[in-house]
Amino acid sequence: MSDEQDRPLRFLRSWALERRQRQVGDSDGEAHAPLAGYADFVLSFRHTGPAADAQAALEDVVKRLAHAGLSVEVRAAQCARRHGRSATFEAVAGQLLLFIECPRSRLEHEWSRSRLHDWLGGMVALRRGADGSLEVDSDAQDDPSRLIVHASDDPTAELISVSERQRLVQRLVTGAESEGGAAIGAADGVDAVVAMHDRRFNQRWLRHWGGKWLIDRQDLRRIREHFGDEVAMYFAFLQSYVLWLALPGAVGAAWWALGRSFSWQFGVLLVLWGVLFTETWARRQSDIATYWGVHGVERARESRRPEFRADRYVIDAATGERVPAFSGAQRWLRRLLGVPVVAALSLVMAVFIALIFALQTFLSEFYAGPFATVLGLAPVVLFSACLPAYTALCTRMAAALTNYENYEFEAEHAAQFTAKIFVFRFLQDQLYLFLTAWVFVPYRDVFGGWVHGAYSALSTDKAATLKFSATPAAELVQNMLTGFVVTSQLVGMATETGLPLVLRWWNSRSLAHASQVSTAAGNDHNHEASSISGTGNGHRHVLSNMLAVAPTGVDTWVESANDADAPADIQQQFVARVTEELALPEYTTFEDYAEMASQFGRVAFFSVAWPLAPLAALMNNWLELRTDAAKICSATRRPTPRRVESIGPWLDTLRFMCWLSSITNALLIYQFHSNCAFLPHADADAMQRFGRTSLSFALVVLLFSEHAFLAVRWAVTHVMASWPGAYARITERARAQSRRRWLDKAPSVLRDLAADTAGDLSQDAAGSLAADSDDASIGAGADWRAELELGCRAIACWGKPKAE
Repeated sequence: MSDEQDRPLRFLRSWALERRQRQVGDSDGEAHAPLAGYADFVLSFRHTGPAADAQAALEDVVKRLAHAGLSVEVRAAQCARRHGRSATFEAVAGQLLLFIECPRSRLEHEWSRSRLHDWLGGMVALRRGADGSLEVDSDAQDDPSRLIVHASDDPTAELISVSERQRLVQRLVTGAESEGGAAIGAADGVDAVVAMHDRRFNQRWLRHWGGKWLIDRQDLRRIREHFGDEVAMYFAFLQSYVLWLALPGAVGAAWWALGRSFSWQFGVLLVLWGVLFTETWARRQSDIATYWGVHGVERARESRRPEFRADRYVIDAATGERVPAFSGAQRWLRRLLGVPVVAALSLVMAVFIALIFALQTFLSEFYAGPFATVLGLAPVVLFSACLPAYTALCTRMAAALTNYENYEFEAEHAAQFTAKIFVFRFLQDQLYLFLTAWVFVPYRDVFGGWVHGAYSALSTDKAATLKFSATPAAELVQNMLTGFVVTSQLVGMATETGLPLVLRWWNSRSLAHASQVSTAAGNDHNHEASSISGTGNGHRHVLSNMLAVAPTGVDTWVESANDADAPADIQQQFVARVTEELALPEYTTFEDYAEMASQFGRVAFFSVAWPLAPLAALMNNWLELRTDAAKICSATRRPTPRRVESIGPWLDTLRFMCWLSSITNALLIYQFHSNCAFLPHADADAMQRFGRTSLSFALVVLLFSEHAFLAVRWAVTHVMASWPGAYARITERARAQSRRRWLDKAPSVLRDLAADTAGDLSQDAAGSLAADSDDASIGAGADWRAELELGCRAIACWGKPKAE
């Protein structure tokens, strides 16, 4: 094993030279890195069976990778372990690392294939014009052969971003063998296909964003080129959401300062704000997709999911190819079978939340016995301890049901999975507040009677241990909302970013110590490769290590790397770093979008009760831009690039919440607004304890507000439709240019016919028709003058007396 580990790792040399080349390109202001025969992907291979079976599985994986045109290097996974003042590298039992390199010719072929597939799928080929504006690549649209990238010895002949290169190689690794891929997955013993973090880029990214208030297009461009469209689209959405929160945040702060809770003016503003935000974002994401050249990528459906299982093959109507398919009727049957499962899980969650709510309400509003303060924390502990675990179970069940439905493409799979998860997240985030406002508050005396009756049957000391709920109704809703908003944001920030960063720093101490010892030893590489001893402390800059994972000896060697192979200790540090990154959780934008959707719901539903909620969300999201960047850099694996043209089903989720907010805001204002002129008068004592409780009037308010919302959304969408977006402008200009090119090449007769149809006859064509009008070959049309004279005579006789 020692000889195998000492063998030079070509991948590390390529990895180092690539980063040096990219740093030179960045310093020269280049927008992209050169298209090189390289991609920093690592596969984690695990096998728990007998050695012979593991060797056979490994042989199958390597052969399939080689058949897909990829180069493979295999190393045993290593971890650094600290022993007092020394650190050693030890092999990880049962795990191998497969380093993947892609030859330039193979990458060029895959890139050409991807571009041609986009064209066949209906995507419009775009390019930058001489003035920098975006325009349709008419040459490529008319002649698809121009999409082909031809192999060249010039390494700068074509340019491609890092994320695009990783996307192509990842498709080669996991794509179906019928599409030229290796079809590597979990069934082959490969539990992770990961691209390595570029720590220099991560440091520059965090440092740059930490010194500015808002991110701009250049920041999004860099993120897109490094991490792909999906991550860049999320940050674009988050930035837009932050900016749109400024209006309700400022107005809400003013209303809160004036003590104007449950204001109908603020409620109308919130509903209008929600409609404008969702509709303008729909336009903006379309424009972003156009500028990024991915408009229509979800319709093109580039590659099937590796998990898709076909039950038959059909002939594609567009291409005539024989493609795998799955019965739509069978998929709908599977979806119907999943409905009772989701309903049962949702019912259990709702019952559990209702029981926790009842317990908390009893302890906070009715119980006055011993340890009342301490017991009041019990529901919070139960909620925090049990509900996340049950939500995780529901998430796994939703994932299993969605996989069982067997969707062919990722967009369909993501939409169905999000629809199932939304039910669970909605109950978890909003049911507590709904129960407070519209179950407990209107019927608090009924619940109080039940509580006192049940307690009197069990104990004779009722007066000493029970009390009546006396908290004003509006204050009760406000306190519950304030606690939920502040607590959820603080807990979310700590569990999502803070705790993982601390654990990452703690777990990486051994590797950092080994790197520090190796660096302190100078360039002396003659000591034993399996043991590094010495003194030093690599943890002085704890914050830097936690946020960006400070560079190790590998990074120091990379800065001075050349064509020589890396020393043995540097290779061990590199392999240990890769092993450490593979142990991190996978990053997906799902949790981040779900968090923003939950927050949007609380802001849209209940901000009339606590007007500071939009401002709190704005402050949280401004910080979220930075903490999410730190999480991607340090607490998760490097995201796998994926092309998207939108935020997917989350836009429909936000639109649904906007519709529901028109109802919740109207009901809250009706129930708790004390002196609104167009609402019925209520007794002051009843208003303080219950609010307005007339169900019939509440139904009228609900229907009016819901129909007003539909009218407002109809007006907003139609007004916005009068201004075409970037994609509509570019494609319309392209169609006009295509028609002009066609007319230039068409025969003169067709050009004249087209001009005649458009009502724009040329002078030559008009003269030709005038000359031909005297020709006898026109037939019956030649007598038109005689007929005209006859008609004029008849008109002249109108009104004249009839001759005797």
